[in-house]
Amino acid sequence: MNAAASNQIQLQVKLPVTVAFEVVWQGIRIRLGRSLVTMMGVVFGVAFLMSVFSANTIRRSIADEQELRQEVQRMLSFLEADTGLVRNRHLGVMVAGSPNAAERRLLAQLQARRVDELRVWPADAVATLPNLPALQGQDKPEGLGAGTSGIVLLGAGPLPPLDWSAIVGEMRQPVLAYTRDALAPPALDGLTVTGLIRALRPDEIERQRQQEAQDRARNIWIVSIALLVTVIGITNALLMSVTERFREIGTMKCLGALSAFIRRIFFIESALMGLFGSLVGGLVGFLVAAVLYAITFGFGLVFQSLDVGVVSLFYLVSVACGVAMSILAAIYPASFASRMVPATALRSNI
Repeated sequence: MNAAASNQIQLQVKLPVTVAFEVVWQGIRIRLGRSLVTMMGVVFGVAFLMSVFSANTIRRSIADEQELRQEVQRMLSFLEADTGLVRNRHLGVMVAGSPNAAERRLLAQLQARRVDELRVWPADAVATLPNLPALQGQDKPEGLGAGTSGIVLLGAGPLPPLDWSAIVGEMRQPVLAYTRDALAPPALDGLTVTGLIRALRPDEIERQRQQEAQDRARNIWIVSIALLVTVIGITNALLMSVTERFREIGTMKCLGALSAFIRRIFFIESALMGLFGSLVGGLVGFLVAAVLYAITFGFGLVFQSLDVGVVSLFYLVSVACGVAMSILAAIYPASFASRMVPATALRSNI
């Protein structure tokens, strides 16, 4: 009797993964409406998570963009306070190192103010600057200041050793404006030296540090709540999907399906729904956050300041979290269903 039972167990067929995929696909097609309802739980959960990520990214990008615009406007105001309006004037630009975003934006603003020429030395530094019609490369430092209303020093420095007296002597207005402390030129008689930067006061630095700490704590709390809501929504949707199919499970087990095959079916189905639901939910969450901020701050500011790389990374993280949480949410109901006695599963009224 025991030998016969052993032989019968050995004859049980272990179905491959491809058959499990076929069963899952057929089940989704037959129960398309219920599958969409289940998937909506994933969509809403991931959409909420992605909207939190996107809102934080957009808010930080808008704050950085506004701060950059204010810094550039302040630099331009300091420059024109000594040189006068730059319209139809010549300015020299000396580049020492790689210019930052504010310095490149400053040159673009000078172009917008209808400056006649921006004479750049060294000439190869033009490749690191915005593509502006007013930019003209200068091969040698001699003649950089000839007829100019001022020279703007850009980059991280330090400045190369030059005959500043000769350069300043050719200028129409002896004004040297620097954007970083390392670029501060030597003091000369009759030369106006203008710093286009404003150092933060100690109280401003401390207030900025406290604000960053508060923002970090708030972001951690919001993301934690978002993850919790996402897990609850996905678990609830998948648990409903599994429990309403007890009779189907009993039928498959009566036809010889192993418990491992039952578990595999639910894990594949939850992974597929998690993937498709997360792809849609991540896109919906980003669009909701972007549109809401665009209505408040304007579409131009939001999409100009938006960091596409960071948003794409958060989108991938949201999709990965949705798939992972979908699979984790299916562990308990799938294991419970696979352990059910076929007769008990067939008697279920769910």
